[in-house]
Amino acid sequence: LPARPTPHDVARAIGNVPSGHFMAARLGIGSNTLQELASQQASDIEAVYERAEELRQQIGLKEYTAGVMAVALVQQYQDWERLLAQVHLDGDDLIAGIKWQQHVRELIQGLDAPLRTGGIARDWSFGYIPLLTRFGQNISRVGRRSLTVDIASHNEAIEQLTQTFGSGGRQNAVLVGQEGVGKSTIIRGFAERIIDGSSPTPDSLKYRQIFMLDASSLIAAAPGRGELENLVMQVLSEAYNAKNIIICLDNAQLFFEEGVGSVDLVNVLQPILEAGRLRMILSMNEQRYLQIAQRNPALTNTFNRISITPADYEETMRVMQDQLLGIEAQRQVTYTYQALKEAYRLSERYMHELAMPGRAMRLLESAAGYSESGLVTMNSVQTAIEKTMDVKVSVASESDDRERLLNMEDLIHQRMINQTRAVEVVSDALRRARAGVRNQNRPIGTFLFLGPTGVGKTELSKALADVYFGGEGRLIRLDLNEYVLPQDVGRLIADGADNQGSLTAQVMKQPFSVILLDEIEKAAPEVLATLLQLLDEGILRDSKNREISFRDAIIIATSNAGADRIREYIERGYQVSQFEAQFTDELINSGQFRPEFLNRFDEIVVFTPLSKRDLLQVVDLILDGVNRTLDSQKVSVVVDQDAKSVLVDRGYDPRLGARPMRRIVQKAVENTVAKAMLSGELSAGGSLTITRDDVERILGQQDIADAARQTPNQTGVVQ
Repeated sequence: LPARPTPHDVARAIGNVPSGHFMAARLGIGSNTLQELASQQASDIEAVYERAEELRQQIGLKEYTAGVMAVALVQQYQDWERLLAQVHLDGDDLIAGIKWQQHVRELIQGLDAPLRTGGIARDWSFGYIPLLTRFGQNISRVGRRSLTVDIASHNEAIEQLTQTFGSGGRQNAVLVGQEGVGKSTIIRGFAERIIDGSSPTPDSLKYRQIFMLDASSLIAAAPGRGELENLVMQVLSEAYNAKNIIICLDNAQLFFEEGVGSVDLVNVLQPILEAGRLRMILSMNEQRYLQIAQRNPALTNTFNRISITPADYEETMRVMQDQLLGIEAQRQVTYTYQALKEAYRLSERYMHELAMPGRAMRLLESAAGYSESGLVTMNSVQTAIEKTMDVKVSVASESDDRERLLNMEDLIHQRMINQTRAVEVVSDALRRARAGVRNQNRPIGTFLFLGPTGVGKTELSKALADVYFGGEGRLIRLDLNEYVLPQDVGRLIADGADNQGSLTAQVMKQPFSVILLDEIEKAAPEVLATLLQLLDEGILRDSKNREISFRDAIIIATSNAGADRIREYIERGYQVSQFEAQFTDELINSGQFRPEFLNRFDEIVVFTPLSKRDLLQVVDLILDGVNRTLDSQKVSVVVDQDAKSVLVDRGYDPRLGARPMRRIVQKAVENTVAKAMLSGELSAGGSLTITRDDVERILGQQDIADAARQTPNQTGVVQ
């Protein structure tokens, strides 16, 4: 810096030191940006130094780093909070960035500190372990310190392990926690502590080494039960006689159950655990521990249980900051601070099979494959979750995506007739979701569609799946008239291994979808009660107590309840908006729906019966579908307008809506086209025109045939 530096001089100098490079790469606050913001007046430097001193004291640093100076410069800018918001940061994130840089610096310095591991004569005083070396992995760190994470929950567990093995009680411990909470990391941290003679460790534990047994290697070497038990006894005897070994059974359930890659060694291990003389550490998840406890209470009574809870936000961020250093070296990428925040947020929402910090780390590793010029950004993490979980999480940005959302109603109406309000409410829900302004802890939208059969309730669900979610294959349909008994709740939430058609199994496989709950009024009360949590919180627990997220789906329930009453209102000249609220009250008063159930829906939409004018448009849609089918054979069909009117007259039924129209078109149009193609009258490149006379003749002949089938023959039997 010159003798009388300006803030601009400080900004330029920040770009020349490592901590300045760190802030540029991790938070996007580089020297060029700072120079654009910084004043060139020497009189303004005093305010920068004052803020830097406040930051230094707040964080507890002994010196001014480039990170401190960078933050002090940013906060002198008048509109600095808005500026940070544009790069998805706030003031607390800047402080966290300074602490991260300082922690990495201390961590790297700590790697060079020597370990006091007992010297070359350490192992000479202990036993010979050829079998253990063959079937186990020595996880004790000997050469260099590892990047062991220093967080409160892990340190507490390591202290409990130290007390357990340093006392005179049973020399075993079982770490119980969800997958991803860091059980293996804790064991490695404990191994590092006891191998380092400089750590505060009881003398009885110093220089002890932890060997992790490999179940698959043991099974491969001794496939028979008697052979395997004998081999395991020899391995454990070596460990006991060596006097400096702690045996570790990671995923210990593999040693207590039958199955591929596992083996039941309860008869061998239980007496050893009860005796408590061989030091052993086991780890397993909560569910497996409870299963073993239920099957063999005597076994679990011998364990010293240590429960491991998932990490919170601060701890998970610390874990990611430490562990990604290894990933960066391996994958040749650099992670931004924004990527870490996004990894926590998205993994918390979508990756329910793991606990924190494991779920966030898993997502960070995946995001490395979507780096932008070697930089893993917030967008990289969003892309990773979209590819792996098959959902959409990023805010709509591309022009075609924006146009599709803004014109959603028109796109849906290309295959959907009338029901304008229903189309509007679902389109609004999708726009809120893609703009990022909806409640993220609920489904995209929850709707109850009421109305007579054949008016488009199911068709709107199909159109929505096709237009927005990527195809009608994105529609998950459940006919709730098949769930009329209390025990049917089990089929609703069954595990995919037992029932692939259960609601939870289908949504776990395809979370980004339209979920159609058809004829919901026919479901058992117990089934409806189960669906309440889904509608309210967007979460449903399956039979294995796993949280299945419905927060990236649109939930549509349909019902024909009160269809006659709706037709009555329409026939009396009422508009839907005039009687919708009153009609809903009538459904509650009649006992067909409970008010707490109806209140769970974002919108209750009444579908109106289709008029003959509407059915003319339905005919056009059906004929478009016929021509799309015929396109592969290079032929087409044209139906005259007055012929369409005949089709509508014959297909109109106010009770059944548009459904009879498909049957009429099939009889009058599709059958005619099929006969013309088979007779050679219609060939590739040709077009067939169907007139009013053709339709009347064909349908007249069909009426005669139908009547003949209903006439009793000589034996008195209707044909």
